[in-house]
Amino acid sequence: MRWKLLIISLFFSLTLLGQGKGCIPVTGKTPYKAGEEIDLSLLYKWGLVNTEVAQATVKLEGTRFNGIPAYHVNFWVKSAPFFDVFFKMREDFHSWFSVQDLKPLKFTRNTLEGKYTATNEYHYDWDNQVIHADVNFNGRGDEHYEIPLHECVYDLPTLIFYLRTMDISRMHKGGKYHLSFAIDDAVFDVVLTYHGKETFSLSRSDTRDAHLFTCSVVKGAMFEGNQELKFWFSADGNFVPLGVMAPLRWGAVWAKLKDYRP
Repeated sequence: MRWKLLIISLFFSLTLLGQGKGCIPVTGKTPYKAGEEIDLSLLYKWGLVNTEVAQATVKLEGTRFNGIPAYHVNFWVKSAPFFDVFFKMREDFHSWFSVQDLKPLKFTRNTLEGKYTATNEYHYDWDNQVIHADVNFNGRGDEHYEIPLHECVYDLPTLIFYLRTMDISRMHKGGKYHLSFAIDDAVFDVVLTYHGKETFSLSRSDTRDAHLFTCSVVKGAMFEGNQELKFWFSADGNFVPLGVMAPLRWGAVWAKLKDYRP
């Protein structure tokens, strides 16, 4: 349950976009700029139950990293005060990535989920194709890992923005793409399927044209079984995340766009 809540709260974290064989084609253009903010509402739905359990915010800033133009993204999640009593959740992610090619440069994670804690600090060594990773689980102390790196490996916050550069005109309905992302001490694989356009309802009075995708988690990833996440992006020039749904044994967890400030 802990990992399911983490993944859904990270919203589009399971959709890495690369440029290798089978990866999603990209436009090379960025439909966002420094100063953008996205607010998301995380909901639990089961029968007549439909309640907000947490909120998430994604903020993008311009900066320089080792002398090169870069973006800094902060993605944080906070459980609602009522649910703090039962399952307190805080997710604080930071990523720095290149403006020119969107390659990740540095990543940090600070997680509290109930009694579980985790921290990550990544430094990307593109010359030697490795991520120098310091990981700490439940206060055990830093453990160092050398994670293999290739052009299709990204950290979770960077994915949100790399994803939005996809070239939807070069994708076909039913197309499947094998993807990878790094977190903690390993790289995980997923399969992404594009299902075309449909209408997505943010509320009774607010519907949007959207692109629908599903994400089937392959063996060895963090979900068990053959569950699929569904997620929607706005069918406009901004390609803003509109919603994601993750099925649970009882009900489902949803994330929906609450506010978008370009």
